[in-house]
Amino acid sequence: MPTYVCGRCGNKFTQEELELIPSIMCPYCGYRIVLKARPQVVKRVKAI
Repeated sequence: MPTYVCGRCGNKFTQEELELIPSIMCPYCGYRIVLKARPQVVKRVKAI
């Protein structure tokens, strides 16, 4: 399930929490810039 991060307060929340509000905004502070958190996966590419 995707995790989102608020651009102002930095709180993390799920897509289910985001869908409870009619518009896209942080459920904690109401800021309208929401970023999708990237997974902590490191890609390794074999060098030639």
